[in-house]
Amino acid sequence: MNERQLHVIVLNWNGERVIEACLRSLHAVRGIPLRIIVVDNASTDASPEIVKRLFPETELIRNDGNLMYAEGNNVGLRRAMEDGGELFLLLNNDTEVDPDFAVRMLEILEKRPDVGIVGPKIFYYDDPKRIWYGGGDFYPFVWIPRHRNIRKLDGTFEESGGETGYVSGCALLVRREVIEEIGLLDPGYFIYCEDVDFCLRAFRAGWRCFYEPSAKVWHKVSSSSGGGLTPFKLENRLVSTFRLFVRFRPLWWRIFLAPAHAGGFLVLSFALLAMGRWGLLRGAWRGATRILKSA
Repeated sequence: MNERQLHVIVLNWNGERVIEACLRSLHAVRGIPLRIIVVDNASTDASPEIVKRLFPETELIRNDGNLMYAEGNNVGLRRAMEDGGELFLLLNNDTEVDPDFAVRMLEILEKRPDVGIVGPKIFYYDDPKRIWYGGGDFYPFVWIPRHRNIRKLDGTFEESGGETGYVSGCALLVRREVIEEIGLLDPGYFIYCEDVDFCLRAFRAGWRCFYEPSAKVWHKVSSSSGGGLTPFKLENRLVSTFRLFVRFRPLWWRIFLAPAHAGGFLVLSFALLAMGRWGLLRGAWRGATRILKSA
């Protein structure tokens, strides 16, 4: 394993407060050499200068505009593939990693040739024993993505590594062969669900996704967008989830579930109305309007 190299693609947008800590944690990683590529999505703060000044050995790619998550990471993946890379890790700039997290995930790829994508256990940075991502699956019946064991305290329940419905794009390790077979991330999602789409396409092609809890990452959740649920997030999560549903569910199933989804949206709307969350309510309805226009 020491003879191999892992290309790490860190997508950055206005990460002045977080990028240094992220890169320093990567420099402490043991067991495999890293080739770090920071892809900057036209930041307006000092984060690109921080990378150049403090980490001159790190390759910095500066996009002319904000290409968002999917295409921003695609820029890094193309560069890593041009560099001859075979193993790629997508990593959010608002993360810090355990020194052994990479080798723990790479061990899975060594043992399981059918596994193409691996993800670590991800904790809330501000509550470092509380889980943010412990594997991914879908809510029964309505088939909406969810993180397993979210907000549970680590060590208070039994868990083991294994196959998972999808790996969070916050920290996603993928083989080159997967990308060559299914393509890059889909920029049509704009934001949210790109990782789920990518994993489901890999699954269709015969690859498996794996969750490895001994690999650990800490996430400063949503630092680039201010944290918490915002109108922007709610609007785009609704739109992206619908796009995912259309791509991977048959038409008869979508028609069958349409009343349940419509009812759920009305419940959400009335709840936001009752709480006086006018901004979130407007975001929800903007999302619904976009969905109806695309249907």
